[in-house]
Amino acid sequence: MGRIKADMKRILAWDISLSSPGAAVVDIDTKRNKAYVVAKSHVRTDSSEVIARRTQHIEAWAQLFARAYGPYDAIVKEGFQGKIAHTSYTIFSAHNAIDRAMNVIDLTITEKPIPQSTVKKLCVGKGRAEKSEVEEAVRKWTGYDGEFARDDESDAVAIGIALAVQQGWVTAEEVTP
Repeated sequence: MGRIKADMKRILAWDISLSSPGAAVVDIDTKRNKAYVVAKSHVRTDSSEVIARRTQHIEAWAQLFARAYGPYDAIVKEGFQGKIAHTSYTIFSAHNAIDRAMNVIDLTITEKPIPQSTVKKLCVGKGRAEKSEVEEAVRKWTGYDGEFARDDESDAVAIGIALAVQQGWVTAEEVTP
């Protein structure tokens, strides 16, 4: 499937966690300075299961989601800097599950991970925004009025928007609802 319009960019964005990772496909119309939610999803893992099984669940979901909406102009995930060993292990296990899923279908993360505070700053306008503020900003950027099943989905859209701002594909000053 080829790109329909030259002035459109398609981003696959991942909000990664072990309990409920989110994903979004965001199209950016660079000519109209507009972002669109193409698809969003999340998966919940069972905390009573071992980490290996939970990451297999994430990998299977990620592979199906990523395969469905390509090709992508950019693939990005939220950055994470862990300071506690067990927390770092669980989060990086989930990151690895996403990487494995994409590897199977010949995809890879193409952009540097974006720290959570940077995502919030670029999408919401402040680095310490609440989850509800992120969702509200995503709706303003995209005009999306559908349901976000979990904040993991709106967070993934925000990561895609943040990348688009970083790349200069869309600017906050001219956001059109």
